Amino acid sequence: MSTVLTTDPNSNRLFQACAAALHRMADYELDPSLQRRLHELGERKELLTSAEHEELLALVDFVHKRTIEKLEAQTL
Repeated sequence: MSTVLTTDPNSNRLFQACAAALHRMADYELDPSLQRRLHELGERKELLTSAEHEELLALVDFVHKRTIEKLEAQTL
């Protein structure tokens, strides 16, 4: 891994802000209410209304994207 040395305080603050953002993303956890709703909809997926089915698909898509971002942040 390479090291970037700089004497510019703005660059140091920028790197620290980026690192803090990556740590937050790496530690991301789905809100418990969203987790419950996802579980509830998933449990009754055969009986969902059209609106509930769309909601389930949107939640699955959201969780999928956040999982990828979390894994990318953990890797960095």
